[in-house]
Amino acid sequence: MNKTKLQELSKLLDATVVAKVLTGAEWQKEGGEKHPEAGDAIQTDSGCLMIARVNGSELHCVEISTVLTPLEKRLLSWAIRQGNMRPVSAASDLERQARRFGEWVQQSVAAGEWRAEVPERMELRNRLFDGMVPFLLSCEQVEDKEPSYSELEKTIRTYIPEDTLLIPLREHEWLVLTSDSVLSEADADGDEEIGHEETKELLASLAQGLHELITTEWGGECHIAVGEPIVPSENVVRIVATLRETTFLGRKFHVGMQIHLPWLVHLERLLSGIPETVRSRFVEEMMGRPDLFTDSETVATLDAFFSMDCNVSETAKKLFIHRNTLLYRLDKIKNEAGLDVRSFNDAVLVRILLLLYKVTKRK
Repeated sequence: MNKTKLQELSKLLDATVVAKVLTGAEWQKEGGEKHPEAGDAIQTDSGCLMIARVNGSELHCVEISTVLTPLEKRLLSWAIRQGNMRPVSAASDLERQARRFGEWVQQSVAAGEWRAEVPERMELRNRLFDGMVPFLLSCEQVEDKEPSYSELEKTIRTYIPEDTLLIPLREHEWLVLTSDSVLSEADADGDEEIGHEETKELLASLAQGLHELITTEWGGECHIAVGEPIVPSENVVRIVATLRETTFLGRKFHVGMQIHLPWLVHLERLLSGIPETVRSRFVEEMMGRPDLFTDSETVATLDAFFSMDCNVSETAKKLFIHRNTLLYRLDKIKNEAGLDVRSFNDAVLVRILLLLYKVTKRK
C-alpha cells in the first residue's frame, strides 16, 4: 500500500496507519493463523493489524492504532481483497487461483512444512490428481522482457498440452505440473509398462525439450529441474523444496549445466553440507598435484568417465577418441595424482576431489 493510500486510510479512520512487513512466523506470534491471506486481521494491544498483500513469504500489512468495529473490519477486509483481485475471466481466474496456490506453497516451504497437504480452501486443489510430473523452471536475464503468465502458459502448452498447470512461485520461478501421460507419449518404444530407469531417461529428455523451447522463445539463462511423478495434493511442498535444492546443487557443482535431476546429485548434497574450511583442507591434503584439475582436458576426461559409469570403451566413444588414448590419459592421472580411477576406491576419491575442487577453487 503506497504512502497516499496510507494517508487516506488514516484520515478515514482518524487513526495512525503505518505499513509493516512480517514473516509468517511473526504473524503467528502476533496471534494470526497459518497460511494467511490478504484481508486477514488480528487485534493487537495497540489496535489492529491487517494484511494488505501477500508476496511469497512476506506479509505486507497495515497497522492501525485504534480498535476497529466489526463492521469497519469487514469493510476494510473486503476492500483489500477486492484490490488484490484481477478482472474475472476464464484465463485470469485460473491465474488468480495459481498465484494464490503458489503463495501457499511459498509460505509452507519457508515454514519448513514439507509434508503439508493442500488445504480444501485452495480452488486449484480440484485440478490436482495422482501422478503429475513436476518441473521447476527458473529463468534469469531474459533478453527482452519476462513473459506474462498467459504468454508463458501458452508457450508451455505447445510442448506438454494435456492437464498442465503453471504455478508462479518466486520472481522468475514457476512450477509446472503435468500429467504423467507425457511419459508414455515420449516413449518411442511404446512399451506398455515403463521401467524406473527408463522413466528417469524420459524425464531428462522432457526437461531438455522444455529448456530448448523456453530459451528459443524468450532467450536468457534458464534452468529446469524435474522430479518423478508425485501426488501433488500431498507432496507439492516437498517437491518444490527438493527441486530448488537440486537446482542450487547443480549450479554450484556443475557450472554450465541447465538441466538438473535429483537422482544425480546425491553425492553433491552430502558434500554441500561439509564446512568450506574442511573441504579446502581435504582437497589440499589429497591432491598429489595441486594443478591437476586446472587442465581442461583432464577435467573433461574425468567428467565423461564418471558419467559413463567408469566404462572405458563407452567413455572413449563419448569423447570421440581412441580407447588407447583414453587409457594413456588415465595412466597420466594415476602417475601425477597417485590415484587410479579404474580402481573403485580411487575412483570414489577422485570423484569427490573433482566435485570439491570445482567449488573450492571457483571462489
